[in-house]
Amino acid sequence: MRNVRRIFRMVGTEGYSMNAVYKTFERERIPTPGGGKRWDRTFFRVAILDDAYRPHTYEEIEALVSPEVAARLDPEQLYGVWWYNRLRVRTRQVSEPSENGRRYRREARFTDKPKEEWVAVPVPYAGIPREMVDAAREAIKDNRRPSSAGRRLWQLSGGILRCGECDHSTVTQSVRAHSGTHYHHYYFCRNHRHNGDAGCTNRKHYRAVDLEGRVWDLISGLLKDPARLREGLNEMIEAERAGMRGDPEAEAVAWLGRIAALDSKRSRYQDMAAEGHITFEELGAKLRELEADRATAERELEELNLRRSRLEDLERDKETLLEDYASMVPERLDELTGEERHQVYRMLRLQVHVSPEGDLDVRGVLREAVCTLTDTRCSSLTSAARRDTARLTPTSTT
Repeated sequence: MRNVRRIFRMVGTEGYSMNAVYKTFERERIPTPGGGKRWDRTFFRVAILDDAYRPHTYEEIEALVSPEVAARLDPEQLYGVWWYNRLRVRTRQVSEPSENGRRYRREARFTDKPKEEWVAVPVPYAGIPREMVDAAREAIKDNRRPSSAGRRLWQLSGGILRCGECDHSTVTQSVRAHSGTHYHHYYFCRNHRHNGDAGCTNRKHYRAVDLEGRVWDLISGLLKDPARLREGLNEMIEAERAGMRGDPEAEAVAWLGRIAALDSKRSRYQDMAAEGHITFEELGAKLRELEADRATAERELEELNLRRSRLEDLERDKETLLEDYASMVPERLDELTGEERHQVYRMLRLQVHVSPEGDLDVRGVLREAVCTLTDTRCSSLTSAARRDTARLTPTSTT
């Protein structure tokens, strides 16, 4: 479940593509669910679309199951749904020639039954917020095999490149050249595209190859300086750790204890009402109070788990960046593919804001650096001026 939760977070929150998730799991040698040597790329999509991982309220489950099943569930809990009787299986015997005569085997075909025939089976809550599940599903809903015309990997997509005017993410566009043999590729403000000047006055279209080259000049310079990279990563990890109050393990145990105590108190109140020590009106008021306290405790525990997951991801990404990328020779580093560069940006928690004039404000695990028109090599400023920001002078405007 830890890996499943990470899949949802990577796709739904951090903007990873399916292929990027696959490459990350393969690179980190995360064991597959079935013990195979390689991850099945379809597993990630199947998991995201599986209702067993999407939380449902008691009322939603009640509408899907029989009254007998609903009566055995806790109205205060969330549940996933595993669908039984979803597939129709047809088998047939197939004969094939072999060295010893004919060989017989059974062949199975699977097709989806109509949804009215599915049977909902409640399963325990997987611990993944509904907002994250829905965001991951939204991110992959339009996935399809793209046309090869103008197809490219957008290195700054997925929320990395943002408008410097309104802070909205950018969208991409490929325009066929007049010759019809190649394309020009651009980033531009999503807010302006959907709402015009009323949403954002930044009408600029930025050449993708120019922006991506300038950002990579900065980041590759950072990777070629492992000491500086390590220092920035350590600062980011310490900042994340400082946001956690005290010992996270002890805090998690405390919240779990709080939830258990509230459940015990709820049971005692119900016993008191059954024995006539309190009225049902008093019971209702006390249960509503307990429900609010329990919701608060569950929310705090969920936020704590998310912070712990972020910290674990940061520490893992730190090792990957230092061992797999910072150790590369400069020539090999410059040969990284667009998707590998995008992956590096994700691990660096990079955000790039572009102004209408073409200035870039790059934020992440960076100390302040400056690139000039004639020299794209980045140099650190004095310690007094250091902050997690980088300013780049535009090399061109479009």
